[in-house]
Amino acid sequence: MADQQSYDGIEYRAETKSPLVFRLLISGLGTWAVLFMGYYLFSGWSSEAEFAQLKKAKAERLAQAPKALAAAPAAVGHREGEQAEYLAIGKKQYAERCAACHGPAGKGGIGPNLTLAEYKYGRGKDQVAESIRTGRPGGMPGFGNQLSHEQVEGLVTFVLSLK
Repeated sequence: MADQQSYDGIEYRAETKSPLVFRLLISGLGTWAVLFMGYYLFSGWSSEAEFAQLKKAKAERLAQAPKALAAAPAAVGHREGEQAEYLAIGKKQYAERCAACHGPAGKGGIGPNLTLAEYKYGRGKDQVAESIRTGRPGGMPGFGNQLSHEQVEGLVTFVLSLK
């Protein structure tokens, strides 16, 4: 009876096998590890290759940037008075950025109705431009960092034309 010992009233019994749950868990983890390593190490996947590809694409974009700048017309300063051009720019920007909340016709939805005679923060050109640039509490995001001065002016012109 060397196997059976008592320590402070607790019977000690040496087990020869670990519980079945632990054996299944270790076997499953081992199988998963082998499959994982086989897939990622032997399938040709490499984070270095992916990084090199991204770096090459960025270098190509940077190389083409001067060509695109040379082909683009020179930016003109603040061009007030070109209402039709501002309306076209504003209509495009409204469709891309504003129509989802204010509706395609500006009648409202998630955002307020833009065809009303008065707005909560004012319907003046400066107030509308401020709303577009900095946003408003309650859900209106600011687009000042994403839009050029001309695009903001176009949006203001288009929003004020909605009726």
